[in-house]
Amino acid sequence: MKKLSVFAVAAFVTMFAVSNSYAWVGAGLHWGYDLSMSMDDVSKEKINLGSFKIADLEVGSEALYVSRLQWRNSPLNFGGKVYLDFIPVINAIELSCNFGLWQYDGALHVLNPQKTLGNVTLDNPIPELVHDEIPLTLKNTGLSYVGLSGTPYAKLHFDASVRKQILDLWLIKFNGGAGVSAHFATPLLSNALVEKALDIKISDDASAALANLSDPDLAKGAAKKIVQEIIDQALGKPVIGGHIVLGVQAKLPVIPVGVYVDGKYMFPFSKFDSDASGVKGFGSGLLFNMGISLSL
Repeated sequence: MKKLSVFAVAAFVTMFAVSNSYAWVGAGLHWGYDLSMSMDDVSKEKINLGSFKIADLEVGSEALYVSRLQWRNSPLNFGGKVYLDFIPVINAIELSCNFGLWQYDGALHVLNPQKTLGNVTLDNPIPELVHDEIPLTLKNTGLSYVGLSGTPYAKLHFDASVRKQILDLWLIKFNGGAGVSAHFATPLLSNALVEKALDIKISDDASAALANLSDPDLAKGAAKKIVQEIIDQALGKPVIGGHIVLGVQAKLPVIPVGVYVDGKYMFPFSKFDSDASGVKGFGSGLLFNMGISLSL
């Protein structure tokens, strides 16, 4: 009888250990390193003022433009996931998310009529246009946003994935899968953003817009409004895309806590910002997540 009891306890412990090495449901928290976003430098994206002149000089297409330079990652990227791990054939269904931050050096370049016309001489009746640069960064406008100093860019994306186990090394399991993604991002510095922030149709009221932006004191207020508009529009319309994922999870039997690493290749189906050129949802295409999971 005693031997039978010992055998029963041993069998129960073995079954419990084996069953708990395979999670049925779980959740995780992770830190991400996102290389899936990039942006080309844009030094002169024109804001067309239409047929606009100072004196007799036509400057409508050259009076105002924006620049977006030196795109860079920030260390802030985090997220989480929940999953069901008992689905027949495909093994697991997973919902996950990441919130990440980037920054760049944005600026508005405004024609200075006084400096430009000051270059007019009999020998030089068509002078070179002189622009003033208005930095549109958090540092220069006195605003703050999660520790960034440049022009902020934020993205929140949600992934729905199906996964299948491809290799089981007992404590370490490898899986692969694919799914769909929805990306929500802040707007980039652009003509449309500047007009919305300043509440003006620049091409319809070019003289007033240029006069305000050429005044140093007024320009500071305008710059702050533009950067604040980026922050306020935090998460716009979703961009739908897809992804491929490869993952590895390590977990000891009985203990419900494990660690995981996921690598995703992201591919959006449309542009992230239709009002501005340069931003891409590919970069090197890769997102890496490293996290801790709790499973049952």
